Amino acid sequence: MLMNGALYKGRIEDLGIAFHYAVTTDMANEAVLRHECDPVAAHLLVRAMTAALLSAASGDVHDRINVRWAYEGRVRTVLVDAGGDGTARGMISPVSLHGTADVAELYGEKGNIQVVRSRGGTVMASGTIEACFMDVVDDLTAFLCMSDQVESGAAVLVAFSDNPERPVHVARGLLLQALPGCDLERFQRIRSRLNDDEARTFLSRINEPDNLFEDVLRALTCDEMETPEWTMGEAGVPAFRCTCGPEKLGPALRCLSYPERADIVQKKKDIAIRCHFCNERYMLSVDDCIRAWNEKG
Repeated sequence: MLMNGALYKGRIEDLGIAFHYAVTTDMANEAVLRHECDPVAAHLLVRAMTAALLSAASGDVHDRINVRWAYEGRVRTVLVDAGGDGTARGMISPVSLHGTADVAELYGEKGNIQVVRSRGGTVMASGTIEACFMDVVDDLTAFLCMSDQVESGAAVLVAFSDNPERPVHVARGLLLQALPGCDLERFQRIRSRLNDDEARTFLSRINEPDNLFEDVLRALTCDEMETPEWTMGEAGVPAFRCTCGPEKLGPALRCLSYPERADIVQKKKDIAIRCHFCNERYMLSVDDCIRAWNEKG
């Protein structure tokens, strides 16, 4: 059996650890196909979207997190908007990274990550730090530790298929966060096991047995307690969802300069606007443009 979408949040009370677990396969496939990513870009985008979704799940269902990774290597920008309800949208530039020789060439020498948290459309917090690890998942985790001041650890595994209509075979992620009073030395030992072969092997399994998550937790906590006990509940189903639409294109049109507007009217040609989050293309007539320019921003 293969689960294609699930989002859970829970706690291991005896260890003082909160966790968030996601299966984002369906969401990942839609993102990759919408942007026509090559395998390298697809891998980065899926890992970034899954990590951002896990972080968003740590808050309220009405919370959203907007994350922008900027690097100086071949990959320039990754942008993800994710919500506590399980919805997310994202983009990567460029979408073709084929032929990249190594991680150093992919990310470059410098970068930064910017995170904005909002609730109901109101910004609650924002911050920017340097990208220390040159990895989308590890850099976001570093932000949670340094800016949010919540000790965190995460792992996201992605496996691809040879089916062009469904290129992502499975995508899973796990985020661990220390609760107040958690033994931080013990948390560090557990967090470090996210990179061990045993835990990563379970997360990358092709099928989805009922005890998969239990196997992962046991692999992480095996030296700390014999039988970890946890509470866990559903937190939505991951889905690619964009909030764009023809009715929201007015602000973009009003950003055009007056010479650009005059050129559009003079040529009397439809113009195309593409949403960078979902790659949806909208065609607008000259009359549509004029109506938008006459509206108050």
